[in-house]
Amino acid sequence: MPEIDSIILKYLQGKSTEEENQHLYKWVRESPENRKRLFAEKDIWDAYGYHSNRKEYEIIPELELLRKRTGPYPPQHIIPLKQFLRMAAMLVVVFGLGWASRYISFTGNKQLVEVKMQEIFVPKGQVNQIFLADGTRIWINSETRLVAPSVFATNERVVKLSGEAFFEVARDIKRPFRVEVKGQQIEVLGTSFNVRAYENSNEIETTLENGSIRLNTGKQITFLKPGDQSLYDKKSNKLFISNVDPANFSSWKDGRYEFQNKDLIEVFKVVERWYDVEITADEAYFKGMHFSGVIKRNKDAKHFLDMLNHSIPIQYKTNSDKIQITHKQDNKTNSN
Repeated sequence: MPEIDSIILKYLQGKSTEEENQHLYKWVRESPENRKRLFAEKDIWDAYGYHSNRKEYEIIPELELLRKRTGPYPPQHIIPLKQFLRMAAMLVVVFGLGWASRYISFTGNKQLVEVKMQEIFVPKGQVNQIFLADGTRIWINSETRLVAPSVFATNERVVKLSGEAFFEVARDIKRPFRVEVKGQQIEVLGTSFNVRAYENSNEIETTLENGSIRLNTGKQITFLKPGDQSLYDKKSNKLFISNVDPANFSSWKDGRYEFQNKDLIEVFKVVERWYDVEITADEAYFKGMHFSGVIKRNKDAKHFLDMLNHSIPIQYKTNSDKIQITHKQDNKTNSN
């Protein structure tokens, strides 16, 4: 399958398009063999890309070891070594079986498993997506940290999140999937949902697209159904449930943010992460104000500022990646 070979290679390089990612996701779900093959190739990639001492690392014996473990591939399934050497210099955001789990066998043989926590951080101005070893697909938003084990335990799947991510969880009735954020635990089986839980925000927002969610705040357990959104106030320890259109809260993974009557101070924080800028604003003046509108990744922060100015009179100054926003006085014009 030359086409899937090309897509896998581009995915490992971080160059695959959304259409190619959808094709890859569908292919992975078609059979266990496809999933094994993708994870094996990611294992080879990770083994070289993340090894702590490359001078002592010999990739050819490791390739042979991994091929023996997963079974031989037809010739067209093997990515040439030169391509791996060129790709290794690039930052690739992938989980999977990982280097720490090199002693795990796909044949089901019971062997010693070394589990290692793996951490991924997506900086401001970027969005990424990954597959976990169980087939779960995750979109990770700007300034977000995700921690997951190299392999999941036999009775549960647990990841830790700080920031925002959209999850498409692979169904496994024997192993519930848990997302732990500060102040809250989200448990599902096979579900699609969005979580926004940034450290600098007083709110944890969980929006369910399909499936079901068991929400544990430590003081109460709440079940969400599709279309439900929970808003947990970390200061007051209060939980609020409302009904929303989930698409409005996961649209960021498609390149746009949709705000509906959103607190303006929180919007400023989103814009900072989205465009990798630093905003200084007169919070005393803007406190209590709300914003509705759509911002896109293919635009810039100025687009948002001009749009905001249509509903709230502001003036702003820009200096490289720093933006100062104040309320407009005496009909002063914007400077940028």
